[in-house]
Amino acid sequence: MIRVSSIALSLIAMMLVACRAAPPPPTRAELLEKLHQCQVELTHKRPTDRSMSSCVKLDPSPLNGISRNELAAALGPPTFCVGLSEGGPPRGSDCPPELNPRWSFHLIGSGGPELFCATDEKQRCENLRWIDFE
Repeated sequence: MIRVSSIALSLIAMMLVACRAAPPPPTRAELLEKLHQCQVELTHKRPTDRSMSSCVKLDPSPLNGISRNELAAALGPPTFCVGLSEGGPPRGSDCPPELNPRWSFHLIGSGGPELFCATDEKQRCENLRWIDFE
């Protein structure tokens, strides 16, 4: 009987630990700051696999709908601009309106993660996601 009770208590304890509330997601400002810190860490220093993976684990989707200007203010000018048939570096602080911006999170000349903004007609990032650039 004692054994059954201790098993039941152990199961209840495991369920309580599993059901514990997860920490709240970061605010928009916190997420922008974390992305900025990762970008600095990965583009100016020799990144480790650990630092690269922790940055890519950041989910940028809560920033969907952010203006390109606001994103550029946090991360700096995009690294590259891409469209259906053209691409190139930005001229100034943003890409031309018809092109989608990408921000590198790796040393230039090496492959790695990039943050891609699929832009809508209002110049907002309709969909912000990680892509792997080789």
